[in-house]
Amino acid sequence: MSEYLSFYVQRYFMSYLMKQHNYGANTISSYRDTFRLLLAFMAESNTDISKIEIYDISHERVLEFMTWLAEVRKNGVSTKNVRLAHIKSFFRYVMMTAPEHSDQCRKILSIPFGKGEKKPPVCMSTDAIKQLLAAIDSSVDEGLRHLALLSLMYDSACRVQEIIGLNVMDFHPGQCCRIYVRGKGNKYRFIPLLSETEKIVSKYIKRFRLTPDAPLFCNKNGERLTRQGIRYIIQKYSKIANKNEPGIIESSAYPHILRHSKATHLVNRGVNIYNVRDFLGHESVATTQVYLTTNPEITRKAIESVAEKTVPESLDFFSEEERDDLLSFLDSLG
Repeated sequence: MSEYLSFYVQRYFMSYLMKQHNYGANTISSYRDTFRLLLAFMAESNTDISKIEIYDISHERVLEFMTWLAEVRKNGVSTKNVRLAHIKSFFRYVMMTAPEHSDQCRKILSIPFGKGEKKPPVCMSTDAIKQLLAAIDSSVDEGLRHLALLSLMYDSACRVQEIIGLNVMDFHPGQCCRIYVRGKGNKYRFIPLLSETEKIVSKYIKRFRLTPDAPLFCNKNGERLTRQGIRYIIQKYSKIANKNEPGIIESSAYPHILRHSKATHLVNRGVNIYNVRDFLGHESVATTQVYLTTNPEITRKAIESVAEKTVPESLDFFSEEERDDLLSFLDSLG
């Protein structure tokens, strides 16, 4: 078996990430960027990156890479932790497929993640959301398309890539209106929509005479919307909203803020954290719990609620996976 790093990296991406785990394009790109940065770091020490062997990526070299990310790339703790998580995932794969490297892999896997201040997601108030949507002139075709887009993004709390990937056939109007979304890891879920959102999207589809197999949202050139295009649309109407009511949208608006806002609003209204988890498409409730920290009163109620659920009798109602999630959730509150 080859000892070149490239041999293991190629097999890791092709066989493990893409074939076995079926990760989406954005996730693959994130992993790819980590290895690009690692090679850039190695190249700065006059290393011939075409001849790097697996042994060259030692425990000490990974620590040096983390320092390089902080000092040269000016990366924060969270970004460094993402890069480290990718490297650890790679070396878990190496340890499974090439046990002779187990000692090296274990040392790298023992590197602790950095600790930084956990900040709750930035979100917009419900008034800000109303002002954002009110800033759109839906009497013109472009405005109606933008209103349908932003209304659906907020109401569904979809990830940007999920919105981009929607086709008209994924929109199901009716008494229980919903959209069929392909999420991370190619996992599908139905998301219910409010009747007002249904009316806006239905009107948009009818006016533009969209066929079932067409992308739900396109740009002026008829191409599927991009992340950059959505960012431009949100920032455009944020500026108009702030002009109409100065300061209503305090922070720089970005596509994911609508997802954060919807999740925060649901939690603040007392929606069960497990329902919010399913709505957002999170695998673990430990990911969803970050939205509890934005409101101390909600956090207090959540602690009381979870405490009631953890009495011995209630454990019988949770699967093993749910129990693990619950413990992660409780640990994070401390």
